[in-house]
Amino acid sequence: FMPTLQEDAIMFRVVGIPSTSLDESIRVANVMDAALRKQFPQVNAVLATIGRAEKGETADVNYMEVLLDMKPQDQWPTKQSFAALGREMQEFLEGEVQTAVFGATQPIQMRVEELISGVRATLALKIYGEDLDKLEELSAKLKTVVAGVPGVADLSAEANKGKPQMVIKVDRQAAARYGLNADDILAVVQAGIGGEAVSTLIDGTRRFDIAVRLPEEFRSSPSAIAAIPIRTAEGAIVPFSSVAKIELDEGYTFVRRESLQRYAVLQMDVQGRDIDGFVKDANAAIAAKVQLPTGYWVEWGGAFENQQRAMERLGVIVPLTIGLIFILLYTAFNSVRHATLIIANVPFAIIGGIVGLFITGQYLSVPSAIGFIAVFGVAMLNGIVLVSFLNEQRKHGLAIRDAVRRGAALRLRPVLMTASVAILGLIPMLISTGVGAETQRPLATVVIGGLITSTLLTLLLLPLIWEWSETRAGAKQRERDAAADAEQAAAVPLAPQPTPETP
Repeated sequence: FMPTLQEDAIMFRVVGIPSTSLDESIRVANVMDAALRKQFPQVNAVLATIGRAEKGETADVNYMEVLLDMKPQDQWPTKQSFAALGREMQEFLEGEVQTAVFGATQPIQMRVEELISGVRATLALKIYGEDLDKLEELSAKLKTVVAGVPGVADLSAEANKGKPQMVIKVDRQAAARYGLNADDILAVVQAGIGGEAVSTLIDGTRRFDIAVRLPEEFRSSPSAIAAIPIRTAEGAIVPFSSVAKIELDEGYTFVRRESLQRYAVLQMDVQGRDIDGFVKDANAAIAAKVQLPTGYWVEWGGAFENQQRAMERLGVIVPLTIGLIFILLYTAFNSVRHATLIIANVPFAIIGGIVGLFITGQYLSVPSAIGFIAVFGVAMLNGIVLVSFLNEQRKHGLAIRDAVRRGAALRLRPVLMTASVAILGLIPMLISTGVGAETQRPLATVVIGGLITSTLLTLLLLPLIWEWSETRAGAKQRERDAAADAEQAAAVPLAPQPTPETP
């Protein structure tokens, strides 16, 4: 969809099991700090941000974002890119810490990916359905299948289940025997264990709720909670365990929803191939190896989702643009043949753009697609310059071959100047290496490559095609004129011959 912007920074997404405590996350952060600074002299400092507050997408303490403060590249002991160094660091950390999953990324890239698909990865496979346990099971199966597709990298299922929790279930029959209802029992849970605001402290313009709850020793374990006294409707005192069941269980850290539907997520990156081809191969593997139950389905999100939307729009915009240009050319030349000749410059430009991307090892993205649209305009402008001059030479009475020779010679400079201005202006973008060069280089590559081929083919092939077209049109016109003359001659009656006199 978009080229990966090299931000000259490295950030790690670190995800532990859902039951990870804050102390354990701090310990992992300290281990990463010491290990990275010892093993990699390129690192100045390590900053770990654990969890995430209520604003935006929340995250528990088992999730952290680790930003590395790097030294300038000229001070590195070895010459390598930030991406290569990030992969090396990730492999090292996976060996040092086995209780967490690591993913190397960049600060801006991670935020953009999260805004695109709601998950912190380049590509996301979303499994939709109702039952959370079934979604967990399907995620495990699909992870095994996707892991076998060539090009997948950093594949991980979102760690969701495993959060330790205490479950309190009201025994309604026992509560009814004591004259209690569920609200009375749950009020004890809320006030005694969770805390309840009973008043407000006013300090100038600030206000603070005053909450009360049971001391730590009366709510720290299931046995302590079971002994909490509850007063019945008749005034008797009974233990909490007589009206409710207290259990320890594993719950879900969060429940993802989209369009009012629950879903689970597989996160991954794609390396060494295009995302579109990877998604097609993954869909074929899923269809062959996994039978989804009724009411469950999968969708792809992330960069692939935006790429598909962008290509659909370009699939409408580009033909519409070329069609409108064709109409304008027809109104300018009053000839479908000449308008088609100029539109023929579009394939000339496409050839150079594709060859340029292939040689430089780049792929089709939004900047390169914009480059194709830009080079179409310049290529057709050169076609207009040449075809209009050739037509003008014909109006002056020159033969077709003479008009071609004179037009190609006299329009050589204007065509070369038009192309050279664009090529020379884009060369700095083509060879740039700074931040943001990744989005500029595809556009410049397509425009420069397209202009080179379109200019050469415009000067060499377009005059020949114009000559062939004019010769053929002239021959057809002569045939039509001859046929019209024959029809006219056949329609004129012959004069009567005088009858010879009889002697």
